[in-house]
Amino acid sequence: MILHRSDVFQYLKGKYVTLTLEDDQVQVRTDDGWSLHIYNTSTLSCDESADNLAHKSLRLELVDCVFDQFKMTLMFSGGKLLTVDLTDDGYSGPEAMQLNGPDGSIIIWN
Repeated sequence: MILHRSDVFQYLKGKYVTLTLEDDQVQVRTDDGWSLHIYNTSTLSCDESADNLAHKSLRLELVDCVFDQFKMTLMFSGGKLLTVDLTDDGYSGPEAMQLNGPDGSIIIWN
């Protein structure tokens, strides 16, 4: 399996982000206006159960982001991993993910 890095996420690497787990999406926001909305099925790997993290926010450094043909993995400080299912089975709409930039730019993954 070949892992890739996206140039888009290079803007977010090394920044502290607020990771919020909602009922139907995950949000990753930076203080300087970047906002990633994840609608596809995702899994957070960390020391706490997902039930304890629902509707709560975590403040973490985004260390890296890698893709392959099946998933995207966001790597955070403290060894936390957010894995997003990019297969058709993981799709829940309205889109897989949406990245909003501070300049009003929008990137959408279907």
